[in-house]
Parts: sequence; structure tokens; C-alpha cells
Amino acid sequence: MRHNSNRLFALTACLPLLLLAVRSAEARVEGEALIGRPFGVGQVSVSGLDLAIDASRVFIEEKNGRVFYPAVAQGAFGKLIGQILGGATERPTTGATIHFLFRGDEPLELTVYVPQPISLVVQPQTDHPRRFDRDLTQWWRQYNAFWRNERADDNQPPIVATYLTAMLGQRLSLEPPVVERLKEDKARTLTTQALELMAGMEKLRIETMKNTLTGRGDFGEVANLPLPPGPAWIPWPTGSMPVPPEIEPMAMHVPQDWFYARFGRFSNYLWMTHLMDEYGGDISSMVTLRSYIAPMNKRVQNQLGLEQDKLADLLGDQVISDVALVGSDTFMREGAAIGLLAQAVDTKVLKNVFSMQRDRAFDREQAKTSTRQTLQIAGREVSFYSTPDNRLRSFYAIDGDFHLVTTSRAMVEQFLRASDGRGTLGASAEFRAARQAMPVDRKDTVFAYFSTAFFQRLFSPQYQVELGRRMKAVTDLELLKLGRLAGRGEQLRSERNATEGVPYSDNAADLVAAGLLPRGFGRRADGSGPVLLGDEWVDARRGARGAFMPIPDVATTAITRGEAERLQALNAQLASQWRRMDPLLIAIQRTALDDKGRERLVIDGNINPLDETKYGWVLSMLGPPTRQMITTAQGDVIAVQAAVRGGVGLPQIPPHHLFLGVQDLPLPSATSSTGLMQLLNLLRSTPGYIGSWPTAGFLDILPFNLGGTVPDANGFSKLPFGLWRRQGGGFSVLSFDPQLLANITPQLRVVDSEIDAQLRLHVQDLSQSQIKPWIRSLYYQRGLTASVGNARFLALLNQQLHVPLEDAKKTTEDLLDAQLICPLGGEYQLVEDLNGGRKSWQSTAWANRNSGAIPDNFEAPLLKWFRGLDAHLTKDGDQLFTRIELDIERHPPPTEPKVELPSFFNLGNLFGGGQKALKAADKQKDEELPPPLPPVVNPPKAEPPRTNIPGGRDI
Repeated sequence: MRHNSNRLFALTACLPLLLLAVRSAEARVEGEALIGRPFGVGQVSVSGLDLAIDASRVFIEEKNGRVFYPAVAQGAFGKLIGQILGGATERPTTGATIHFLFRGDEPLELTVYVPQPISLVVQPQTDHPRRFDRDLTQWWRQYNAFWRNERADDNQPPIVATYLTAMLGQRLSLEPPVVERLKEDKARTLTTQALELMAGMEKLRIETMKNTLTGRGDFGEVANLPLPPGPAWIPWPTGSMPVPPEIEPMAMHVPQDWFYARFGRFSNYLWMTHLMDEYGGDISSMVTLRSYIAPMNKRVQNQLGLEQDKLADLLGDQVISDVALVGSDTFMREGAAIGLLAQAVDTKVLKNVFSMQRDRAFDREQAKTSTRQTLQIAGREVSFYSTPDNRLRSFYAIDGDFHLVTTSRAMVEQFLRASDGRGTLGASAEFRAARQAMPVDRKDTVFAYFSTAFFQRLFSPQYQVELGRRMKAVTDLELLKLGRLAGRGEQLRSERNATEGVPYSDNAADLVAAGLLPRGFGRRADGSGPVLLGDEWVDARRGARGAFMPIPDVATTAITRGEAERLQALNAQLASQWRRMDPLLIAIQRTALDDKGRERLVIDGNINPLDETKYGWVLSMLGPPTRQMITTAQGDVIAVQAAVRGGVGLPQIPPHHLFLGVQDLPLPSATSSTGLMQLLNLLRSTPGYIGSWPTAGFLDILPFNLGGTVPDANGFSKLPFGLWRRQGGGFSVLSFDPQLLANITPQLRVVDSEIDAQLRLHVQDLSQSQIKPWIRSLYYQRGLTASVGNARFLALLNQQLHVPLEDAKKTTEDLLDAQLICPLGGEYQLVEDLNGGRKSWQSTAWANRNSGAIPDNFEAPLLKWFRGLDAHLTKDGDQLFTRIELDIERHPPPTEPKVELPSFFNLGNLFGGGQKALKAADKQKDEELPPPLPPVVNPPKAEPPRTNIPGGRDI
């Protein structure tokens, strides 16, 4: 209920700010609050401002910290502008309303930052319960909408948003809004969910957190059912080989159900680890700008007790004759069953080096009560170094000249029992077939093999049950952290506060009693749950988050009824739909092109045999392998083409060729593509084209009514959204630029290439192209959005959970279990607002943020190292092959000696005419070629559309 006295007080408090900002005297700030239990509900509106404000920078504080869980809502016009123009930094509005919860019935002494401070006092009132329920529902609707907008703008996992919306919904008995319920995807098969579980996908992680908070977890269930047998897999047929291939000795010591990444020489292993270290242990950082990085590579090194940089000084090819990374899985995010396997030239020397390294790790972890044991495993003595939290978990076993350092006891047992070669990868017919396809004498830099048995193990009942349980375990640890933050923010009190003199209550029992954690929290069916180890919360059975006990070492003797039902259904789906798993082979050959850091990587991928039934419509869309291809147009910096068909989804579409090209032409600066208009502008500004031959094929399903358009005499027709089409000679080509169509279409021909393929790709050296500034601009805008999103996340921790701003960065990194980084290369600092606003986190890389200029020292990740690529993919019968030829440049250059190129490489410019996939055969019969489209003297001119918003800009 509004009162004139409150309005007068609020307007009076606003006058100094309004004069400072030279805003309209008609600016208004109003507030109201209704008393309730456990929370009251209120709102404050700021309106009538002449200067537009950024809704993402509007915050609210109460003098005594009594305001909780605010949501900033802007007007409908502001929302429309935001959706059209882009992200949070481009959402101007002349007013905003903040909905919030509060405690108590004393006056609320509020400060609203827009971003300058506006002060007002609101006296909470008592009103009819129906009025209170209506206002609470309004807050709930706005609060969920607020977090939806935030999730669209930031790059962090939505664990804070998920926790707060699910916790408050349960605590206040509020149903999720309809839009949230509609987003729930209940159509995913159990097989899809199992794949998501193995990939550790964020979607499933968030679902697990929601289920726990909403009482849909397994609290109270009993694990009293036996583990069932695994799926009924169909074995692959085995055939005889006329000449058995050479098998390296190391493969005869690797169990058949392990993955196997062999480097051959120790220098090759160092090359790969150095490459990963250059990008913070996250190889995806070579292409993408990351806003946070989990130190998974470093974490595995610490668990094994082997420091790669120290090993490089102590070991070399004269000490190790062969080396491989091996493991039962690759789940490094939470803790993998992984190891380093080395074949020694001199066993005594290698043992001394490994022992010295592990002793250093033991000494480093003594503060965590590290232990050193000698175990008897499979009749052998095995050294075991560990800490209670599993951050150091290093088994060291020796079998002849073969040395294994691993995180898993089960792997040690398998390794020692396989000493006679039985049940090993090297003894399997499947691996021998792989070695026949890619023999040892290729001397691959990396030879990675993932066997059928390896993939089948990941779908085994033990792995599937434990993957689900560890997902629940890690989200329990995250929920406990979030619950403790919420309890501190709400200044939670209990009897223990008075008796023990603690300022707030943050033990699990009090958090559950307050509704900040669900009932039964911390009591899982397998006996696990968060426990305090020193000053850190860990899982009782698995250890610290990020260093969980490997899955093969976790005893799974009994399961719950829910787990049994899920396994039974999953096994049935796998047996009927997947039947068997496909082995995967990836080999990398590395050659140095010069002594300045340029290298060429040839990456061969092979799935053989392939059971395409499990891949459904994806592989069914590939046409038959063919040598026919479309010639690339002169000036194409990127060219892609594929032989496709409608497949099972669109069987009416016949086989045809799709092709796409991007011309090397100067472009205007790119902008972030979060808004609808910006996305359209990005597409329009790209000098590209897409076409098909001999029919429109998939282009027919585009919503442009291709068949209904009438071309002019030159074959041009105008389509909606400024798109143009040119057709003739069986070609149908689309572009936003009719002049570009006129230039490239006469060059299109159908020719024979030197190899059969369904997919062909060619990319020039982008660092030397005319579109380089455009790429830098695109990366910079994306990086700036992500960098601002990080700072926004730090501010929201303060606003939503009352985390002190000074502690926000450390708290965020603890929640994410990762290092928060500025994608633009800057450092985050807490900065004072010169206009009297609140402090804020800002990056040192934002110096030119408002000018729009890209700093000279900014480098797009891709442009740092990428120097060209050619690739092709061929599916023929039950085999799938792919080859990628990639040029890279590293700074500083690798320290390894230059390697001469094999004879099959083109010693000229590999990317000048493309490799075999995009190279025409030497002999081509002209009479077999369809006539090209004729040149155009006066092509139609494009008329760029304008915005329909008053005062809007051209796009």
C-alpha cells in the first residue's frame, strides 16, 4: 500500500542524485512492502528518468541486510529492445521495478543504485492475505524471469540460479512458472541420458540438483538389490588375417577394456602435454574464449604425483622407449581411472625417477596427512601414496620393463594379471585389424585406440550406477556450499548460535530445518554424503570434488529399486537399438615445416567396423561416397561441401550436393550476435553463399518459398529478409549479396576429385586473410560479453546471497571448482564508482570498452595458431574414415628438432589448391560437365532493410 508520506520522503531523498545526473525533475521513486512470514514481499519502482539506465546495473541494498532475493524488471518496451538489440549491456530503459523479499516489520532503509544511489524508506504494512499472495506470485514470476535473462547472458553453469529458484519454490510452496515447466525435456531416451551422464553434461547436473532440492532424489531409499548383469551385446565377427600385423610390445600389457593413447617416444608425449599447458590444460581454449577453466590436467598430475615439467628435465627417449596414457575411463572432471604406462630402456633409472617424483608429491601433501604404503596386489609389491581426500592417489606397479603409475587400484590388478599377454589389447582381433589399417611403422605421434570393450564397460551396471551416484555426490557438495552461503546471507540463527557463540548457523541440520536444504539431505542410499575433512567438505566415500575415487575402485554391491528399474530399461534399449559398440581409432602424425614454430598435423580417424543403426538419422543423411564435387570459387577462404540425401527423416529429398563458401573480402566490424537484429546483421555482412546441385534438395525446406519464386532472365530472384537466389544448370545458389552471386556462379562446375568422399572441407590461413579483422572483432565482442558476464556474476553473488564483494571472486571459483578468467586477457579488480555508486568488479581489459575499438594486443585464439585446414570424411559400408590436414604455428616454437616431411606431402603450398579431397582429377572430360552459369553484366542491387523501430539504426 502506497502512502503519501513515503512518496514525499522518497522524492526528497532523490533530489541530490537527480541534480547530479541532470535528470528530469519528474523522476519518481516509489516503494511498498507487505509483512509476511517467513518473508514479506515488496517492490520499488524508479521511473521518469531522462537518461536511460542499464537494467543489469540496477541493485538494491537495505541498511541492516534485511532485503533478500531481488529481481529487477524493466518495462515491456525495454524488454523488446533487449530482445532485438542484444545482451544485457544493450538494454536501455528509463525506469525499472525491483521486486524483493524481506524480513521483519521495521522500516526498510533502502538504497537503489541505477547505478548512482537513490535512498528511500519504506514502512511495511499488513494487508489482506489475498493481496499478499498476489504480490508474492508477482515476485515469483519476476524472479524466475530475472534468472532466465541472466542465464542467457552469462557463461557460468547455472548452479546459483538453479539452487535459488528450486530452494525458494519448495520453501515457499510455489510452483515453477508455466514457461519453466514447458522447458522440461521428458522425451529423452535412457540411452541419451546415459550418454549425457558419461559426458558429465551440465544439463544433467542441473537436473540432478533440481531433483535433490525438490525431493525427487533417493533420500530414504534402501540399497538392497543385487547388481544385475550388463547389456546383452552382440559380438563383432572376427576374420582371419593373411599376414598378421606387427604389434608393439606395450599393447600386450594393456587390458582390452582400457583406452590406449600411445606416443611411441617420450618427446611426443611432452609435445602433447606442452600443447595442453599452453592453453591452461583445456584444449578447447585453442578455438574458444573461456571465462573459466577447471585445472583438470594439473589435477591429474597432482593425483599421480608426477609433475610434467620436472619429468621433462629428468626423462628422455634414452630412458623411456615407449609411453602411453591408459585408463578405464576419461572422467577427469570428477576423478578418472587413468594412468601413465612407460616401457623403460633402463628399469632401475626409470624407477628412481618415478620414485623421486612421487616422494616430492608426498612431502608436498604432508599437511593433509599423506600416507605411504606398500601393498600386496596380484602377488606383487605395489607402492601406494595417498591423502584422505584423494587429491594424492598414486599407485606404482612394475612388470618387467613396464611401469604403471595410476590413480586406480583396480587398474593395477588388471595390469599385473595381464603380464602373460592374455586378455590384452594387443592379443585381440579387433586391435590387430586396427594395426593392419594403421601399422606401427607409420610412427604416429599419437595413436589413440578406444576398443569395443572400453565403450561397453562405460555402459556396464557398475559404471552407470556409480556415475549417477557421483553426480548426486558432487551436486550435494555444491548444494551444501550454496546452502551455507544462503544461511549466512539470511543471517540464519539457531539455539547453537547462542550456546556456542557463532555468528550464524551453517551446519547441515540447521540449513535443512530452515528450508535451505531438502529434508534427508546428506543421507544417500549408498551411505555417502558430505563430511567435514579438516576445513573442507568432501564426500564420505569418494573424497574431494574433482578428485573422487575412480569408479572401478568403488565397491557397488547393492542398488536401490529405482536404480534397478533404470538399469533394466537401459539394458533393454541398448540390446534392441544399439546392439554393439564401435571401436574408435585416432592417429596423429606431426611434422615440423620450419624452425619458426610451423607444424603440420595429419589426423586420421577410423571407425571400423561401424554399426550405423545406432546413429539413426544422422548417418542416413549422408549420400553414397562420390568423386563428384563442386569447384570452389576464386577467392573462397572457406569452402564446405557434402553429398547428402533426406535420409529417414525426409525420405522425399533425393541425393544431391550441398556446398557453402565464404569469400575473402574485407568486412565491417562484427557485433555480438545475441539479438535478433544483430544475428541477421551478422549473416548479411558475411560474404558467403550456399547452394545445391542438381536439385534444391535441403534448400527446399527453408521458409523462403524457393519453388514459388519466378527468376528473371539471368536466373535471379529476390527472397524475404534481403536474400537472393540464382539458379541455372542444375545449380541453386543463395546469398545476401546479388553481386557476389553474379561473381561466383559462373565459376561453379561439377568435376571429379581424386578421392571418394561425402564431406569435404577447405579453410585458408585466416591470419593472412582480409576477413581477419572481422574475425578479431567477432571474438572480441564475444569475449567482452563473457567478461562482463563474469563481473555481473560476481555482483549477483553479493546481491542474491550477500557475499561480500571482496570475497565474490574467491567464492565463485570455489563454487565452480575452476579459475575465473577474463576472456580478453585482463585481470578482475574491485573498483570504486567515481559517481558515488557501489563498488564493482571490472576487468583491466575494459579500457577501450566504450570506444568500440579493439585493443592492438588482443588476439583471437584461432588466429594465434591456425594456418590452414583440409579435411574429408568417407563412409563406405561398415567403415567410416576421416582425414584432417592441419597447419599450426606455435609461439614459442617447440623445442623438438625439425622433422622432414614424408614424400606424400605437397612441398609447395598445401592449401593453395587444396588436398586430394578438393583437388580435381588431372583428366576431365569437358563433354561430361554441365554448362556453367553465364556471366552477368548488370546484376540486381541489394537494398538493405532498415529497422522498424523509431530512431533505429540501419542493419
